[in-house]
Amino acid sequence: MKRIILLLIPVLLVFSSIQNIYANPTELPVRKENTKLNIFTMYNYEEDGVAFVSLSDIYPYKPKKVIIPKKSGDEYNKISYTILDKYRENFLTDLKLHETDNLYLHDYLTGETITLPVKDLKAVARINRYRDENDAPFNFMDYMLGFDIPLNKIKLFKDSESVLVSIRAQNPFTNEALQFLTWKKIDQSMFPKTTKSVDKYIIKNFAEHYYDLAIGDTYLSEAYGYRYYMQDRLYDKDSTDYDGIFIRRLIIVEPETNKVVLDTFYTNSESTILSSFENDQKKLKMGVTGKLFVDTPLVTFGFSSPVFIDCGGIDVIGNQYIPINCDNRH
Repeated sequence: MKRIILLLIPVLLVFSSIQNIYANPTELPVRKENTKLNIFTMYNYEEDGVAFVSLSDIYPYKPKKVIIPKKSGDEYNKISYTILDKYRENFLTDLKLHETDNLYLHDYLTGETITLPVKDLKAVARINRYRDENDAPFNFMDYMLGFDIPLNKIKLFKDSESVLVSIRAQNPFTNEALQFLTWKKIDQSMFPKTTKSVDKYIIKNFAEHYYDLAIGDTYLSEAYGYRYYMQDRLYDKDSTDYDGIFIRRLIIVEPETNKVVLDTFYTNSESTILSSFENDQKKLKMGVTGKLFVDTPLVTFGFSSPVFIDCGGIDVIGNQYIPINCDNRH
């Protein structure tokens, strides 16, 4: 199997804590997925000199028209196929894309965007990362469907791991660089009141005895006029697994109104690993925040890394989230 390097699994948001008190009398609305934006990451096929953006997460795998041509009775035996002519047209139609659209490569740490016209990109079906030539013949579902991007385009960025991808008519990204959040430890009593609906969700799905979990460190960061609070809940005071942290919770507060504008959490588990602090001149850094998208409020992410099943996502102030598509099939 070719050596495939995952260039980016941008990290999700994370955080934790809970107290037997709740936030505003008016509960936060249920977090909603932003369905207007499809954001992707890339895989590096160095032997082919390309990066590959898989669109399989949003592709309807029961298309009415053929995408990968084959003669009647033949089987799919190749590890990749170029999607050409009418098959390319079928592919774009199924995805509701057009040759006049663009693929946008955006580095969220610099705010730089590179624009590549879809009409100039090679559409490809590549066998997924859990198959190789020895597994032939293949089914249509075994293939990732997407676009190849010349590696020389990717190498224009200082760090490809901070690059996100979007394919559409207009560039959804701003030209603003996101900023790292710098944290300081605070007393646990300063952690804001939590949202009852989030408390109940954690208890139902992750920790039946959540309130009995020991409270770990509590942190505060400030950016863009908001206060970001983060707190850990521990497996056990003596546990060394995952640094003893089970759940990490994030609450963002608007100081003037004391309104909670985001309440979310993440866990150490088989599918995700909580991020660690970066010590930069004795400053505790973790996560990024800022204005990433033109028509979307401030975002924050980078507090955990998906390991299994999930691809991570981006949290949006106002209780939205934007999933990241990476074709992390299993």
